[in-house]
Amino acid sequence: MKRYVSDTQCILWHLTGDHRLPKAARTAFNAAEEGRAQILVPSITLVEAIFLVQRQRVSASVLAQLLVLSDTPDANIYVVPLDVMVARAVSDFGPSAIPELADRIIAATARALNLPLLTTDPAIQESGLVKVAK
Repeated sequence: MKRYVSDTQCILWHLTGDHRLPKAARTAFNAAEEGRAQILVPSITLVEAIFLVQRQRVSASVLAQLLVLSDTPDANIYVVPLDVMVARAVSDFGPSAIPELADRIIAATARALNLPLLTTDPAIQESGLVKVAK
């Protein structure tokens, strides 16, 4: 079964049905919904979503959808914690490569788990530090 890590933007666009969701991400989320793939959502994504709701850039209903995602590894879409393995991987990502701390944590999650990342973030894509799903 294919597995992916999603960044904040991709999971939000998926949940809202936003047409800007890249084709690779749309394919991965569709496969997950059909039980043919898994999408891992870094826990920092939930924190970012709370911040976006507080700034009125994301609706509270989308946050509610995120907050009910499973943290059980057998779910098709589930939240993975920020753990020691991810913290160690963050040291591979300096601010010159990926300026935003949350983005570094998301990229480090993909790297620590050796999984492709669903992202639209140009800094992550251009860093070459993580495999990006295409």
